[in-house]
This record gives sequence, structure tokens and C-alpha cells, in this order.
Amino acid sequence: MALAAMAMLASGSLRADETPLAEEMDVVSSALKGLRKADGWEAKAELAREAQQGCLNGLKYLPKTFEQMKDAKEKAKATADYERLMGDAYSALCQLESAFLEEDQDAADEAMDLIKSLKKEGHTKYEDDE
Repeated sequence: MALAAMAMLASGSLRADETPLAEEMDVVSSALKGLRKADGWEAKAELAREAQQGCLNGLKYLPKTFEQMKDAKEKAKATADYERLMGDAYSALCQLESAFLEEDQDAADEAMDLIKSLKKEGHTKYEDDE
């Protein structure tokens, strides 16, 4: 769940069954959705920083699907890959912030493309289909 984590669709209000990781991914998602209405480069940079914080906080948790993994080696590999994805997502969010601070829309678009790709990869691998 990296940004894969990055960004589950924000539900607006948290459900009782939502995991701590899902809550942090909602922070990321909400911040990124806020970019559509943000007024100015600094406001967008601030939203990128909010998304970064959600991503970092998400590293404290593992995807719910990991609970089902019985094989320790398989779980260790999955954990390492999940942490890689979250690290890549954080890096992409930092690139996004830098693009906004440089007032470079092309660089911001590239960073968003990377974020979307990482989200898709993480959700494909680690999001529970329940």
C-alpha cells in the first residue's frame, strides 16, 4: 500500500473498520486531492508536505494483508518491498514539493505521474480486496 501507498480514496470520514495505515493513506489522498483547489505554489507545496507526513506515518504500519502471511521469509520480503514502495512514494512527494517551490508545472506533473504509478503498484500488491 505505498502510494501506493498513496492514496486510497478519501472517504471523508473514517470507518470503524479502517486500519491505522488506511487512515494515514487517507491523509495522503486528501492532501493530493486538495491540490486541485489549492491557490498558488506555496499552498501546493504545503499540501505536498502534508502528504509526505502521512506517508512517513504510514511506515509505522503494515498492510492488513500481511496478517495472513504465515511464512516468515515471505513476510520479510513483502515488508522490505512495502518499505521500498513507501520510501519511493516519500521521495516522489518530495520531488512534488520541490517542483511547486520551483514553480515548475512540468516537474510537478512528472512527480504526480510517478506518485500515481507507485500507488497503482502498491495497491495491486498489498491492498486487501475485501
